[in-house]
Amino acid sequence: MPKAIKKRSEKRIAAEPDIKETVVDIKERLKGKQRTLVYAATAFVVMMLSIVVFTVYKKTSSSRALELELEGYKLFHGDYQARMIPPVERYKKALEMFKKSYVTKKRADVLLYIANCHYELGNYDEAVKTLKELNSQFSDPKIISLSYYKMAMAYERKGDTDNAISALKSLLSIKDSALQDMALLETGKILELSGKAEEAKTKYRELINKFPKSGLSNEARARLGEK
Repeated sequence: MPKAIKKRSEKRIAAEPDIKETVVDIKERLKGKQRTLVYAATAFVVMMLSIVVFTVYKKTSSSRALELELEGYKLFHGDYQARMIPPVERYKKALEMFKKSYVTKKRADVLLYIANCHYELGNYDEAVKTLKELNSQFSDPKIISLSYYKMAMAYERKGDTDNAISALKSLLSIKDSALQDMALLETGKILELSGKAEEAKTKYRELINKFPKSGLSNEARARLGEK
């Protein structure tokens, strides 16, 4: 009997450290999980705050960009408040507004107006450079069509008829462009002024055939000597 009691006592004593170790282990695990939950909660809060801040910043930036763009439009087109400012000064101020707007939020139409300002100021190289940037970064066919047309005009002002015609060809390659009749007429004019009368007639005829309802068809007929 004493031996049996001794054995049970040894087993109980031997088991006590295991239980204590198990309890300590559970506590440590719970602490670890709590830390993990705290870290996760903190990360979630930080992420949500970042999203909110980014959204507010984006809305604020867009609003500011539109304000600057609107000021640029008023100056460029000379609304009633800007009529008293000399044209050159208006275009310079408009250019400044459009540039600030573009830095705040990049938009194709703003870049087009930056080029328009350079064009009106006689900075044809800068206009072409800006339009090339527009064509490489944006894909809206309406804006791109206007860009190529303005580029052709800038090249023509520079006396670079080859690049002017090349820009108009690029415009003509844009499917369903609303400016194709203008591109054909302008190409014909450039060719005619360059002494290439037969090639010019081909463009006028193409304009009449492709766009018979265009108001420019009458001018094309007149240039062909037709009524």
